[in-house]
Amino acid sequence: MKILGIDPGLHNLAFAFLKVKNGIPELKIWDTFTTDKLKTDVEKLTYLFNSLKDTIKKLKPDIIGVEDIFVKPYSKAGTKLAQAQAIALIIAGLYQIPIKVYHPLEIKKFFTQYGKSKKEELSHLLNLLIKEKIIKVKKDLKPDPHKMDALAIALIIAWELNQ
Repeated sequence: MKILGIDPGLHNLAFAFLKVKNGIPELKIWDTFTTDKLKTDVEKLTYLFNSLKDTIKKLKPDIIGVEDIFVKPYSKAGTKLAQAQAIALIIAGLYQIPIKVYHPLEIKKFFTQYGKSKKEELSHLLNLLIKEKIIKVKKDLKPDPHKMDALAIALIIAWELNQ
């Protein structure tokens, strides 16, 4: 099973790609697409669309998981997050790949048993899973919070499908 987890954002959109064999997840690749050097939202969205589309076309995941947006209604930040999330949903639709959307509180609760835990707690737990080789890793990682969120989403799918 090939699983792609996506943490959407207009400034940073991250993905983590897992292959699961015999119930053991292996992190094959992860990356964060950063749009800091682009000026307009249209340029940023176009870059994110093309980058994510190329990634999905290359990796051919069996399923995609995306973090849901979590902001106050009608906020400017919420609108930008929704636009980045829509990119992932549209590309999954283009390639007819099943998609699951997870609320941030749901992700944190899955790993820490408390939906309002801090991002650092989730990151610490994921690092522990890597260190203890519960998640296999092919090469050195350069983690960032966005990649860690994408990894968490992919792992939820891996473990839900493995039950």
